[in-house]
Amino acid sequence: MKNIIYSLLSFSILLSFSSCNDDVAFEHLHTVDVEGWDYRKPVEFTFNAPDTSNKYNLIFDVRITPNYAYQNLWLFVETTEPDGYTHIDSINCPMAYPDGKWIGSGLGDLIDNPILIHRSFKFVKEGAYTLKIKHGMRHDFLPNIQNVGVILKQINS
Repeated sequence: MKNIIYSLLSFSILLSFSSCNDDVAFEHLHTVDVEGWDYRKPVEFTFNAPDTSNKYNLIFDVRITPNYAYQNLWLFVETTEPDGYTHIDSINCPMAYPDGKWIGSGLGDLIDNPILIHRSFKFVKEGAYTLKIKHGMRHDFLPNIQNVGVILKQINS
């Protein structure tokens, strides 16, 4: 019975990796320091705007362990546009329901929580965009965060 479960699980994982991701324009995942995510060390992502005519969703992907101590995660996101214009957003990312159950999905000791940040937007400018993300929690080091990532998906009409 265990072999059947492991076979099905392996097949499911393989299928998810081999599925078509033509709508993903950019995806990158940073590994956070094992000691904890230092708020003074933002993770940085740079990508080129795929075009200015299609619509996109911007998703932050946060992977935590079950020992993460909070119900949410505050992020400060500094966006630098191709012409150098920079703006900063504060984003409250829910990580758990009020009853303590994790919002994301997980397998083993990792909970994956993709968070839709910008829905159905168009790039106004062509060129390179840079996102610098740091946490805005009350402690300098935030333990039990494994990865922070960005996914940019084109919306197919």
